[in-house]
Amino acid sequence: MSRAAPYSHAISLAAAGILAVALSPAGALADGGVVRAMRSSGDYQISVFTSPNPLVAGPVDLSVLVQDAATLATVAEVDVEVAVTPRERPYAAARLPATREAATNKLFLAVWIDLEPGWHDVEVRCHRSERSGSVRFAMQVGAPRSDTSSLWPWYTWPVVPVALFAMHRVLARSPRRRL
Repeated sequence: MSRAAPYSHAISLAAAGILAVALSPAGALADGGVVRAMRSSGDYQISVFTSPNPLVAGPVDLSVLVQDAATLATVAEVDVEVAVTPRERPYAAARLPATREAATNKLFLAVWIDLEPGWHDVEVRCHRSERSGSVRFAMQVGAPRSDTSSLWPWYTWPVVPVALFAMHRVLARSPRRRL
């Protein structure tokens, strides 16, 4: 076996590890976020999504997908109102219309709202002419993340060249087999 073979194998393993961490799906953002509620109410199937995950204090995207309960076809012309009430401060309730303009995915209606830490009761009301439906659920919002939590790649990048150099030194010292 040549000296280059184990070295290239180690490099391949290191590269695979780096790619696995860098391309992990935990950092992927998708339209809608996490499903918080999905229920049939009246003539509608109402699905409510929130983002970010986990929910932390600050701006929260609350997206709503409204479907016909019988056919599950997306209902385009519907008015959606979102009411969010902090349990500790019920007098600070917010009632906002969800719009397609605020949504990334135009099948959804969305509203951006600043939330404080704690439990919040949410009610989503959908209505169109004579048809209506609503969904209620509770969600917990955590404390805000520190600004440095998103900087971990900048603090940890030196680990990669140091690890590669250490692997090179170990492989360079290993006894050579002669053929």
